[in-house]
Amino acid sequence: MENLRPSPAISVNSDTTIREALRIMKEHNVGSVLINSYSPPHQLEGIFTERDLLKWVADIEKNSAWDKSIATIMTKKMVTLNVLEIDRASEVMIKHNFRHVPIVYDSEDGRQHVAGVISMRDLFKGFVAERKQKAILDQFSSRRVLVLARERSEKELQRKLLESHVNLVFHEQDFEVSGLDPSLVVPDVLSSDLFVIDLDHFPADGWVKVLKMVLGEKKRPPVFVVYDPLMQDSRNVLALKQLSQGSVIHVFPKPINLLEYLRQMEKSL
Repeated sequence: MENLRPSPAISVNSDTTIREALRIMKEHNVGSVLINSYSPPHQLEGIFTERDLLKWVADIEKNSAWDKSIATIMTKKMVTLNVLEIDRASEVMIKHNFRHVPIVYDSEDGRQHVAGVISMRDLFKGFVAERKQKAILDQFSSRRVLVLARERSEKELQRKLLESHVNLVFHEQDFEVSGLDPSLVVPDVLSSDLFVIDLDHFPADGWVKVLKMVLGEKKRPPVFVVYDPLMQDSRNVLALKQLSQGSVIHVFPKPINLLEYLRQMEKSL
């Protein structure tokens, strides 16, 4: 599931009381907390979930144990997933009858760190988002979308998002020889249904000229601009933010909000 992302993990130390752990869960509106060791480096020792509470609440109440440490009732036998295996979360949950799976990664010093938690709620949200994206993309069929991007990674992103749903065309030009020549780009843009330009790795004077020429045409396609704020001059970033306030073009800083990106495309097409 491409849209699956872990939720931020809420953690407490193993000496935290059951009462305090429940207060923290309520405050953050989460169904689990991760339990770290009391002593540095505070490694992950267990997890406490709503299901654990249901399992132990009668004993806790009977023995007035609300102020005992959460470590006494946490689940120690956890199954964690590396961030690179996140697409296996649903498989692991079904196999072990879990509703929460910690997502971890290893640092260069060999220590394991928590990246977040995948819950049943996250699975459902990811599934819904994926269905919404597919429904939106299915409406694009037969439309011609022209993409102007210099680096392979940017082209691959657009191809992954759009290729099976639209007539996706990448403007082919030897940028090393001619640079970003507006006279070669603009005619191709004007014959398209939608124009996407990834500004990164292009000289600013080139993409500014292209945008000016395209926006100066009365009959032009909707324009989508994608850029990394860290790769652009602060003045360009300010200008792009100002452009995004209007209705002339659609500006998306990276990392792109994919669902909103596709929704805006659907409206434009």
